[in-house]
Parts: sequence; structure tokens; C-alpha cells
Amino acid sequence: MWALLAISVVLIGWGAIAGLTSNDALPIDVMLYWSYALIAIALLAIVVIGIYVTAKNGAKGLIKLAAVVVGFCVLVGIAYVLAPATAVPVTGIEPTFGDLKLTDTVLNLTYFTCGVSILVILFSAIANAVRK
Repeated sequence: MWALLAISVVLIGWGAIAGLTSNDALPIDVMLYWSYALIAIALLAIVVIGIYVTAKNGAKGLIKLAAVVVGFCVLVGIAYVLAPATAVPVTGIEPTFGDLKLTDTVLNLTYFTCGVSILVILFSAIANAVRK
């Protein structure tokens, strides 16, 4: 974790310095790829730790974990299909179709999880009110 934090700080510093001295899009690309790598590492850690803890507790939990992973993959697939990959006019940077599609997919996932979070909060509040 400390190594990832140190690399992130170095990349942010390099991006800030390079961004001030030139109009090159390279620091932005590197920081985007680093953020993608951090997301991938986090997801991998969640799955690996989840498998370890679940396997330690019992085999029934592995089926539930597999259902959660499959559900998440379906959600990512839906977000990817719904991502329009429309370009936003930015001076000096010409994003590729893949970058736009990936960015819109992450935005859609953010919208989905925010909406689900709000629904869960409302449902739990209503369920607690009904129980009491």
C-alpha cells in the first residue's frame, strides 16, 4: 500500500510539473492509466481476499461470492453497452474511442452505484420504521 501511495505521489508531482511546463498530454495519459491500474488492483484484492475469507468460513459462501462477481460483471457489461463514448471538446487533447468508452463506462458505474446506494438507504430506513 505504501509503494502504491509513493508511486501515486510521484506521478501527481510529475504531472503537475510537466503540466505547468508544457501542453503535452502525456502526464494525463500516464495518470489515467495509473488510476486504471489502481482500480484493477483494488478489484483483484477484493476478489482474492473475498475468496480467501469465504473459503475459510465455508463452501456455501463461495457460491454467494461467485454470484456477486457474476452480478458485478453483468453490471459492468451493461454500463459498457450504455456508454455513448461521446467526445467532449478539450483543447490540445484528442482522446481515443477506447478512452471515451472506458471513461463513460466508469461514469455509468458511478451513477448505478450511487442510485443503488440511495435506494438501499431508503429501503433500510423504511424497513426499520416498519419493524418498530
